[in-house]
Formats: sequence, C-alpha cells, structure tokens
Amino acid sequence: MKNFAIETNSVTAKYDYLWRLSDDRWAWEYARRSEKVNRYAESRGANDISEMKAPCADVRLLRSRVPQTMAERLGFVFMPDPAMNGLEADVVWTRQAYPDQVEVFCSALGPGRHCALRERMVSAFDITHVTDSIGREYLLIHGKGCVVQVRCTGLSLLGMEPVMMNLSISDIGAYERKLKAQKAALAILGDDPESQPPQWTKRTQILRNGLIAIDGLKAGLSRREIAELLHGKDRVAADWNGPSLRHAMRYLVRKAEGLRDGGYLVELLGSELGIYRKAS
Repeated sequence: MKNFAIETNSVTAKYDYLWRLSDDRWAWEYARRSEKVNRYAESRGANDISEMKAPCADVRLLRSRVPQTMAERLGFVFMPDPAMNGLEADVVWTRQAYPDQVEVFCSALGPGRHCALRERMVSAFDITHVTDSIGREYLLIHGKGCVVQVRCTGLSLLGMEPVMMNLSISDIGAYERKLKAQKAALAILGDDPESQPPQWTKRTQILRNGLIAIDGLKAGLSRREIAELLHGKDRVAADWNGPSLRHAMRYLVRKAEGLRDGGYLVELLGSELGIYRKAS
C-alpha cells in the first residue's frame, strides 16, 4: 500500500497524530464525536474505575468497580472519556465489538525460562492493565504514536507466579484477519523510530478528512470552507462549481457521519454488533 505525505495548514496539522492509529483507535476517534457516546459518558462516575500502580513493574492497573451495562451497549469494556483522543483515552473494546483484537495466552513460566514478549513490552512501552467487572483481563500497549489492545486468556497476569505470554488465535475461521492484527502489533514492537513525518495511505487520508469535516461542521463551517481546509482555496475556487469536488465533499460528510453514528463498529472494528445491540 502506497504511503505519502499530505500538505497541512495550521488547522489540519492538529490531526497529524492520527496517521499511525490502528483501526480500533480510529473507531474511537469517530465514536467520541457521537452524541450517543457523549450522552452515555455523562453517566461515568468518578469512582467507577480504580487506578493504581503495579507493585513490581511500571504498569497502570485499572479495574471496574461497577457493572458497565451502558458502556457495553456501545462495545466498550468501560466508558472512556470522549474528551481524550485515540492515543490518550483508556479505550478497551469487548470481544464482540472488536473480534479481531490481538490475543495472548498466559501459561506458567517454567524454571529458568523468560518471557521475551513481556520483557520487551515492559521495558520499551507504557502498559495499562485493565480488568473488567467480571475479571477478564486486557492490556493497552502505548508507544511510537500507536496503541495496541491485547486480550489476555489463561492464567491471570496479576497472580503470584510469573507467566509466559504467547500470541494466540482462538477463532480459526478468522485466522487471516487475526494474523494481520498480530503482524501490525509486532511491527510496533520493532525498531522503527518513535518520531517520523506522517505518512498516510489513501484510506487513512479519507478517515482523517472525515474527522476534519465532522469537526468543521460542528464549528459552523460550510462544506466549501471545509474543502478549502483540505484542498486549498485555489483548487476550490477553480473546481467548486463543477460536479466532482462538491460531490466528493457530500460523500465525505455522509460517510464520516455514518461512521460516527455507529458505523465504526462494523466498518472499523469488523463487528457484527449493531449499535442498538448489547456487547458483553
């Protein structure tokens, strides 16, 4: 897939952080702009989630203290803060909402053995360990402008004994998709530099432009003014009265609003979950 740079301005440059996001973080960027998600988020209580540091590693520990019925309706393990972006927010998707998330199986670490995957993660990345209201465990791995969600099965990571973490694919029918997700996660654990100029694909450019369009409309801009932000005033002045650019902007806005209003579940997370069905 071809990568390329995009010319930016003072407004669009604020979206540069998006370029390395995985699909589930893109899903959050659209979801957090949804009226429904913001309305549900108003029910978040200050003490719903406990937070502490792990005693033996620099790892944040988050645990839900209360049932998360409202969050699960939207596909979340618990309700994130819509004010926080895809790199900042503690967004953990349920398995039903995000079936292709990376999985690891944790087993007993035998004498004299070490877990290279765990050692690499803890030494080079910021780790958040999440436990949901019924004890299921997840990891959020932050680094290099990316976040990877990992679902943990087998032995608990919080037990007294150390564990071996092995990548796992539990749904053989989704083997190719899950393998793709694993490869993307392993790429983050590689040796690429932390800071790089943004390199977009056609798909991520469209996703970025959709967010800019949604935010522009909310700020009171017209579609033409949004087009000027994306394509420059000269091109808009030359092409706006023709069919192509104006039609493209209508399509962009319609597509972005569809993703925001629940389409993120199917198109970005690969879920069969409808926006009005409950995830668990």
